[in-house]
Amino acid sequence: MSAAPSEPAPDGDVVFRPLARTDFARLARWLGEPHVAAFWREPASPAAVEAAYGPLVDGADPTEAFVVELDGHPVGYVQRYRIADYPDWAALVGAEAAGIDYLLGDPARVGRGLGPRVVAAFTRSTLARYPDLGAVTVAVAQDNRRSWRALEKAGFTRVFAGVLDSGDPSDAGPAYLYVRRRGDEPPG
Repeated sequence: MSAAPSEPAPDGDVVFRPLARTDFARLARWLGEPHVAAFWREPASPAAVEAAYGPLVDGADPTEAFVVELDGHPVGYVQRYRIADYPDWAALVGAEAAGIDYLLGDPARVGRGLGPRVVAAFTRSTLARYPDLGAVTVAVAQDNRRSWRALEKAGFTRVFAGVLDSGDPSDAGPAYLYVRRRGDEPPG
C-alpha cells in the first residue's frame, strides 16, 4: 500500500502529512507529555511506538495516520479509520461512519484554539476521503474537557455518555461519544 498524499486543510496553514518512521521519536515524546499521556494511555517508549504505529506506516493496518503540521511545523497527530473495519465499534455506532483520534503534542499549542480547527479540518478531509460514509465519530474521556469542547466547537454532537465496551486502554472509564454527520457544519 502506498503512502497517502498530504492533505491540506481548507485554510491552508494546517496540513495532514502521512506519518513516517522518522516521526516516531517525536510521537514518542508527544505520547509522554502529561497532557497527552493522561488520556491517550499508550506507552511512550520508542519500541512501543514502533510496535503500535509501524503497521500503520507499512499499510498493514487500515488506520490512516498523519502528522499535523501548522505552517510547516509538526504540532500533533491524527488518525482515521472506517468503523466497518472494526466490528466492535460498528456495533456501537454503525458501520457507515469513520472514527478519528487526535492529539496536539506541542504543549505550547494547547488551549489556543488550534484543537477545534484541526478537528474540523480533519473531519472535512475524512468525509471527502470517504464520500460513502455519512458521519465521523469520536470517543473521548469525560474528564478530557478540552477535547470534548474542541469537538463541540467543530460541530460534533454528544450522542452517548457512559462506559464504552472497548479493549483500548484510552477508552477506559466514563466516556462521551460524539458524532458529526455529513452536512453538519460547526456553529458560528
